[in-house]
Amino acid sequence: MTTPDARILELLRLAEEEPDLSDLAGYLTDPAPQVRKAAVDLLTETVPVGAGAALARAMGDESAEVRRAAAAGLRELREVLEPDADLGELLMDASYSPDPVVRVAALDLLRALRLGDRNVFARALADPDVAVRVEAVRGLVALDAPDALEWAATDESREIRIAVAKGLAAIGAASAADTLADLALDADPLVRAAALESAAPLGTPTPLDRLAVDALSDPNWEVRKGAATALGAAAPRLAITPLLAALADFHIDVRKAAVRSLARWVDDHPEVRYGLTHALNDSDADVRAYARLAISRGIR
Repeated sequence: MTTPDARILELLRLAEEEPDLSDLAGYLTDPAPQVRKAAVDLLTETVPVGAGAALARAMGDESAEVRRAAAAGLRELREVLEPDADLGELLMDASYSPDPVVRVAALDLLRALRLGDRNVFARALADPDVAVRVEAVRGLVALDAPDALEWAATDESREIRIAVAKGLAAIGAASAADTLADLALDADPLVRAAALESAAPLGTPTPLDRLAVDALSDPNWEVRKGAATALGAAAPRLAITPLLAALADFHIDVRKAAVRSLARWVDDHPEVRYGLTHALNDSDADVRAYARLAISRGIR
């Protein structure tokens, strides 16, 4: 009986011959998981015709090591895979795998290859694994589905709520303002910060503009930075005064955000030019550089 080590040596010899999928079929179903994994690795390296579907099937292997090697191989090959219906069906099946690593890979590939629909990603928002839910959010963002994303805004995981905020900003739907406003009041400061920063691409509509003004006094600098960024897209009558005050914030990143937000009004508001001129004396070189750039652009 041929040992697993001997079978792996056979695979190594095959690698030099540019094997096709039929040459590897017996190794992909070998009783020894180490042989199957070696075959998956070789499949990823040589990429014969049909490699995508074969790797997708291998994500259903009984061995976790084989499944995860197949998942890693597919993600590595995403740029060269043919996004056909057969691969899409196999990836859909893999999205139901009991292995969260496989589910993550399946959703990632369904998004990247544009083979997944709204239903598969929306379903995955209820997955018990956080990494899977992150991929679900990414998939819904790619499909421009803000209403489906809003359901995840109350997820117990901070990582998911942050991903939702950033995803809503990427989509840029005006309807997302209320959800971002709720996230801007989240108990977690990093979620609040992400929500406020995400308000800027939407134009920081009401009530986000008022929330941003209030957030400039938040004890967490990340939140204050997000607020300063948000106010850069708000109406000047509301934003300029609090942003000028933020130029004196003790945290460098908050001051930088304030300078960058104020830059858009340097031509039309003398008080902004005065504040940015004062920022030329800031202790931080980046703050000074942003202020100098804003003033020079205004002069032109």
